[in-house]
Amino acid sequence: MGAAIINQATIVPSINGISIEVNPGELWPAPYRGSKYSVRRLAGEDGKDRYRLVWARKDKLVHTLVPKGLISLLRESRPSITGSIRITSHREVLCKRLNENTGFWVPHYIGILEGDLDFDDNGFDLNPNELSTGQFWRGFHFKHGETWAVWTRGGNEDYLYWSKRGVYFKSTVPYPELCKLVREIRPKGGRIYITEHGHIWFNLNDAELSYKYRDEIQREMLDDIELFKNDKKYDTLIQSISERIIATKLRPLYLGKMEDFGEPPRTYFEAVFSQGTKLEDEDDEDGDHSRGYRRMRR
Repeated sequence: MGAAIINQATIVPSINGISIEVNPGELWPAPYRGSKYSVRRLAGEDGKDRYRLVWARKDKLVHTLVPKGLISLLRESRPSITGSIRITSHREVLCKRLNENTGFWVPHYIGILEGDLDFDDNGFDLNPNELSTGQFWRGFHFKHGETWAVWTRGGNEDYLYWSKRGVYFKSTVPYPELCKLVREIRPKGGRIYITEHGHIWFNLNDAELSYKYRDEIQREMLDDIELFKNDKKYDTLIQSISERIIATKLRPLYLGKMEDFGEPPRTYFEAVFSQGTKLEDEDDEDGDHSRGYRRMRR
């Protein structure tokens, strides 16, 4: 099934658990974060420019067909079709629009992703059918998924957390089974990433790997390495995994499906979470290497 963006309202939780309905084209009141994509005009093999959905990092750029309905819904949310978008773990598609009075880029809601984003021609599988915990993640290894963290400090109560300017925000409900699995594999806890297709991946090195899972995960990784070596279709994926390891000194591995642990997490927030940002492609959260995220693992 090809991907499409559906003109459909979504429900997000607000302060005191009150739910808010948000319609396509309206301001997005919740945190602006999720998988990072953009819409760009790129030249095709016939020399004609076409809109494409793009994932990019530094000088690397891969692209695919624009999901059906995205262009028309973008027109409702911002005058310019091109620009960055985000897709949350609840499959909500977001963009930013410049407020000319304030000079800030303000989040807007576009619609709901239906179907799968298909980057298979580029060597990535964003919605793999069967992966086991400890296999290499087949999707993108940067800017892919909502960032959450499993906290091992006292009082965490099995909630998931994320950070903005060093302030911690927790999920509306706890995730005891998910937190237990992360701590059993990686006792210090730390970040996980939940994608728009409901998959969870994380980073790991030998020093962090628990004795309980050491043999199992090493076996899964070795099996993947043999598979990759014998099939050229994985060449691009191997390169991306290598770039992740070089940049972070950590291996990007699969953790599991979000549906096995409950609904994707949400955060309670005040009436409007953000008034906007100075840059169009800026999230409402700290970067991976921020002090806020580092402190979660002390």
